Order: sequence, then C-alpha cells, then structure tokens
Amino acid sequence: MNAVSILKDRTFQIVFLLYSTLLIFLGRQTDTGLLNFDDSFYAQKAKELFAGGSFWLNTFYGQPDFDKPPLPLWLTALAFKGFGVSGYSTVLVTGLFGTATVYFTYRLSEKLFKDPWAAFLSAIILIFPGYFLDYSRRGMTDIALTFFITLALYCFFRGKENARWYLAFGLSTAGAILTKSVLGLFPLLVALGVLVLTRQWKMIINPNFVGGVVIALGLGSTWYIINWIEYGDAFVRQHFGWIIWERFAHGDPAVPNAGPFYFLGYLKGFFGNYWPWLPFAVVGCWQFGKRGFQENDDRYLLVVLWVGVILIVLSVSNAQYFRYTLPVFPALAIIVSKTLSGWLPPDWKDKALPWLVGAVMITALFINVTAIELKQAASLRRNSGEVRLLAPSIHLNTPEKVSLGNYRLPLWSPRNSILFYSDRWLADPVNQPEQVMASFEKNPQATWLSRMGEFRKLEKRFPGQLYLVQSQGPYAYFTSMQVREQIRYDFSGENNKRVG
Repeated sequence: MNAVSILKDRTFQIVFLLYSTLLIFLGRQTDTGLLNFDDSFYAQKAKELFAGGSFWLNTFYGQPDFDKPPLPLWLTALAFKGFGVSGYSTVLVTGLFGTATVYFTYRLSEKLFKDPWAAFLSAIILIFPGYFLDYSRRGMTDIALTFFITLALYCFFRGKENARWYLAFGLSTAGAILTKSVLGLFPLLVALGVLVLTRQWKMIINPNFVGGVVIALGLGSTWYIINWIEYGDAFVRQHFGWIIWERFAHGDPAVPNAGPFYFLGYLKGFFGNYWPWLPFAVVGCWQFGKRGFQENDDRYLLVVLWVGVILIVLSVSNAQYFRYTLPVFPALAIIVSKTLSGWLPPDWKDKALPWLVGAVMITALFINVTAIELKQAASLRRNSGEVRLLAPSIHLNTPEKVSLGNYRLPLWSPRNSILFYSDRWLADPVNQPEQVMASFEKNPQATWLSRMGEFRKLEKRFPGQLYLVQSQGPYAYFTSMQVREQIRYDFSGENNKRVG
C-alpha cells in the first residue's frame, strides 16, 4: 500500500482528523487564559453553577442571568468537576465541540455525495483559514451551537434511510435551542424548507418527524418555562424584550450603527475572513442553488438552505457579529470541497492529499511546539495574564462580599476576568481622587484597582497615604498605608482559592 492509498483510507482520515483537531483546538491552552468579556463571563456562570447554583436558573455574581440557556454551562461545570475550575476546563468543552463538528462535517459530506476526497477536504476547509479554529479555542457558545446545528442536519438527512433518525434530529435541535435560544431553531427552519420545496408532504406528517419536532420544541422550551415560573415578566422582558427583540431591531448600544446598508455587514465579514475559499464558496453556492431549486435535489437544497436561511435571518438583525455566522461554516466547507472536487482531475486530487495532511500537521506542531503569539488570533495569545497574576493578592486582601474599588478603569474591563480568577467583584468606576480617599476614611482596609499611571498621580497628590500591594503590567492594586502591615502575600493556605 503506497502513501496515497493510506491517505485515502477512510479509517486513517477519521483518526487523523480527530487526533489533529484535538491537538489544534486544545494545544497550548493551560497558560493561555480567558479573554475578559465573553469567555470569562460564561466561565463565571458555570463556576457559580458548579459551586451549588441552580441547574436551570443561571446566575452571574449571584444575580439572576437571562442571557442564554444553560446547556453549555452544564457541560463546563462538568469539566470543572473532572479537571478543576480553570480556563483550560472552560475551553476544553469548546474544543471537544469543535472536534465533533469537524467529524460530522466529514460524515455529512460523505453521506450527501459519496465523494471521499470532498469529505476529507470539507473537514480541512472547516479548520482553515482559522476563524473556526480560533473560536474552537475560546470559551464561548458559538461553536457549541454550530455543533448542534451540524449534528441536527446530519440526523435529518439520515432520516431518509431510517425515519428514527428524525428523533435524533429533534434531540440535536433541542440541544441547539438550549445553547443559544431562538438561534437554535435554525435546523427546524432548514429541514422544513427542504421538505416543503421538494414537496415531501408525507414526510412532514411522518410520526417520527413530528416526534422529532415535538422533542425539539418540548425539551428546548424547558428553560423558558422554568424561568418564567420563577421570575415571571422580569424574565420575559429581559430575555425576549432586551436580549432578542431590542438587539435584533435596534442593535447593540456598545457597537456603532452600521448605517442603512447594515444588512450587507456579513458580506463584508466574509470578504475579510474567508480567504482563500471565498471565490469558490460564491460559485459553489450558485451551483448548489441551481441543483437544489431547479432539479429539486434535496442534497444540494439542504446545504444551500443551511447557508441561506441562517445568513438571511442574521442579516436582517441590527446586532451583527461575524462570529454569529459560524453555524454556516460547515455548510460552506461542504460547498467549497464539492465544487473543487468537481473541477479537479483525479490525479490532482491524489497529489493534493499529502499537502492537505501536511498543512494540518504543521498547524498542530505550530500550536503545540512553538510559543508564537499571533496578534490576529486571540486564542494563541496569553489573555488576562496580569489579572491572573494579581488574582491571589486580590483574593487574599479584598474580603469576600466586599467590592474591589475601581479607579478610572472601564466599566467592564477587567471586571469579568477579575471575578472569575479572584472571586471578587470590581465595582463601577469612580473618577474623583477624593472618592478614593473618602473610602479609606470609612474603611482603611478598602482595596482599589487602577492603571499604574493613575496610581502614581494619586500617590503624588496624597504622599505617604497609599500602599501599592502589587503592580502587574498596566494595573496597580493598592490600599491605605494604614493597613500596610496587615497585607498578606502567603498564598499557600486555605485562603488561596483562586482558579488557574
């Protein structure tokens, strides 16, 4: 058996993809840390669940949180139980979801077109050029949603062989809903679109398909029902009123308005993030659309509706973040790989296989062997490094349930990472030096965080009255000179509860 024959072997390809993606998504994660906002935000909610919070009622710093359903938090809390509370345990869940998505992209492409080369290429295209890779190394919910949508549509297509797969389709869709709320309904919209456009009326009323829809909506609605029973209109107003409708209709206040052509925002995002595949994706979508709509071929229709339905819904929303398009990346990978497979002669495909395998291997080595931090890849940089080094001091010297003062730092930075790594809450910012000194008059043991430059200005204005507990990077953690002798630096005892 020659080298090309080995590379074409199905078992080799599956093992290679699974092993390589685990190395790529989970490599160099023990010291990477979590980004301040979203990653630390979800990790904190999972930590509170792990510490004894409600299975269904999310909290953030002990307060009810209605942002998203709890399925990813359950899995992250489970990782905390097995491997300890840490940034690595947080991204472990996302990395496993990313690996599983690569696998099911391969399997779905294989089932759709019976083209082994295209199936293998689709999995590799999903990994590169790096946007999917980057988010598979972060502690957010977008990759989990992508996995459940991919799995749901895989199960839906398998329903043609055995209608019982529709029940698995329903379970997967419920998982998508319990991951990211109404965005988890995408598999239902795509599946119904395929059945209606191909006039498969009998399948729509098939007991197994109906059962799958009931499972999806029934299980998927549990979080909403429980929170509505517990919190009533407050939950409805916050989740449906603000999180969904207000952001959909008016956008995120923190993001500048995109103007009258906001609905073209995702096209700009693909133009900046989907090279070198973008031209092939555009041509491929056109070809898939022709085969799907004109020839009523449900294989092509499934994939093109997967892309079209999601992008149309997302594009009419005023709250646009390119990461929201991650659920279409598996479909685009299938489109690009099948398009290239149709263009290339067999001998070119054989010659390309070693290069494809080599690119994956080099990427795995680059991530796991080198220490290079790419600026455009947040997941390869050391995140919240200064906060992680400050966390033991903050945990020891800021009493539990007492807020850490915030002098001229932004409202949310580095609040979430401070909370996750030190279990202490960074208060809203104050801008007047007198407010800092007044806090020491009320409580000499009060502690504050600021930028080092701001601390030096305070120190100059109030000489001999401030004590710098620890400086780290741009941050200064300080208190009153009156309690200098009470400051603790011994992190070896029971008080050292910080996470890794």
